[in-house]
Amino acid sequence: MMVLTLHIRHEGSHQYLARVFDGKVQVGAATLHARIDEAIAAYGTRGSQWFPGVTAFAIWYGGWSIGAKPLAQMVDEAALLANRLVVLSAVVR
Repeated sequence: MMVLTLHIRHEGSHQYLARVFDGKVQVGAATLHARIDEAIAAYGTRGSQWFPGVTAFAIWYGGWSIGAKPLAQMVDEAALLANRLVVLSAVVR
């Protein structure tokens, strides 16, 4: 099972920058998305195409992680996962 890190950062109004890391090294090109759930769903859908062998991503937003999530869960539960990240980053600050 290969797990990479998906780091999502708020860039501005309706702009979220998604980057993938293997350890501390960024791999692939960064992508922009209108919403956090769109970024999660995009990497869940195309993650194995963009990063052959990947089976899950450890998802980070706002300095907080919800752990490693399988690609299928990222597609099926993108909105729920995004909500968890937003709530976690807001509550823990």
